[in-house]
Amino acid sequence: MSAGTALVTGASSGIGLAIARSLATRGFDLVLVARREDRLQALAHELSAAASITVTVVAADLATPEGTDVVVEAVGDREIDVVVNNAGAGWIGLFHQAPAARQLEIVDINCRALVALTRAFLPGMIARGRGHVVQIASVGGFMPGPRAATYYASKAFVVSHSEALRHELEDTGVAITLVCPGPVATEFQRSSGVKGTMGGAAAMSDVDVAEASVEGMLQRRFLVVPGAPNRLLIALTRVLPRRLAAALVDRLQKKRLAAEPQ
Repeated sequence: MSAGTALVTGASSGIGLAIARSLATRGFDLVLVARREDRLQALAHELSAAASITVTVVAADLATPEGTDVVVEAVGDREIDVVVNNAGAGWIGLFHQAPAARQLEIVDINCRALVALTRAFLPGMIARGRGHVVQIASVGGFMPGPRAATYYASKAFVVSHSEALRHELEDTGVAITLVCPGPVATEFQRSSGVKGTMGGAAAMSDVDVAEASVEGMLQRRFLVVPGAPNRLLIALTRVLPRRLAAALVDRLQKKRLAAEPQ
C-alpha cells in the first residue's frame, strides 16, 4: 500500500534526487519534476524497479510561469500528499556584475515557483486534513549575503514564508518543514560559480541532507538544520549584528570565488 504521493522538484540531481530515493524506500509514489527529462526517466526506471511504487516524470522549466502550469496540469486531479520544493538556482559574485537574467531566474525558481506550487496543492491537503510541505531553504536565509545577494534574499523569503504558513496551518492537519542546510556537495555549487568549498569548510553529502529532511518531515518538525556547525551558525545569526554578519559572509564568499577547484 502506498504511503501517499510526493511531488519533488529539482529531482534530477543533488538533494532532490536523494530525497526522491529516500521517499521511494518509504513507499511513496512520486511525481518527479526537473528540466532534464532524460535524468528523470533514468531515475524513474531505477526507483520503480526497486520498489512497488508509481513514478511520474514531468519535464518542466520552473523559471517560467508556464513551467509551473505544466506541473499542475500533469498532476491533474491526483491527490498530492507531500510537496517538496527543492528546485533552486544561485550565483556567486557582485550583484552589479551578475547577469540580470540569472538574478531574475533565481527569484523565479527559488520564490515564485515555490509559491505557485505550494498554492496549487495546499488547498487539497487542507481539505483532506493531512499532508506535508517541505521547503528547502538554506542557512543563508538567516543572514545577508554579499556576493550572493539575490540568492540569500530568496532563501530569506522562503524562511519568512514558511514561518507564516506554519502559523496559518495550525490545526489543519497539514505540516510544514523548513530545511536549512549549509554547503552541500552537489552540482548546484559549481553551477552557481563556486570554485572551491565553503571557505575550506566540509560540505555535507546530499544523502545526509535528504535523510534529515525526510525524517524531519515524518516527525512533523518545523525547522530542520542538518549538521551541528550549521545549527551553531544559525544560533549566532540571532545575536550577531547584521553588518558584522554581512562582512563575515563577504569574506567567506571571496574565498569561495578564489579557491582552486577541488
